[in-house]
Amino acid sequence: MSRQFMKFVSRLLVLCMLALPFSSHAGMIPTDQIAAAQQQDARGVVTTYLARADVQSELQALGISSDSARDRVAAMTDEEVGRLAGQIQAQPAGAASPWAVAAAVIVIVWALWYFYYR
Repeated sequence: MSRQFMKFVSRLLVLCMLALPFSSHAGMIPTDQIAAAQQQDARGVVTTYLARADVQSELQALGISSDSARDRVAAMTDEEVGRLAGQIQAQPAGAASPWAVAAAVIVIVWALWYFYYR
């Protein structure tokens, strides 16, 4: 790199360090505030899950309206909602079908064969 470019970058970094303040504020957060935020997040997870179209169609197939399900969630205790939200978040995002696994194995075997005998 050229010497002029290095000088320019150095001066730019010094200018940025002087112009932009390095300040932060740390403080104690009350436990009840954290607990309330976690409970709100858990209720948000469950209500978002209930708002999905596939979940609503499954509820209707079981004979439960979406309004009734929301009312039932609103009546649940914080512990129950937290447990339900944990179960929802523990579910796999996309279940791997046997065909997808077979296709992945075939692609891996083909790639190994191709690069080994190439």
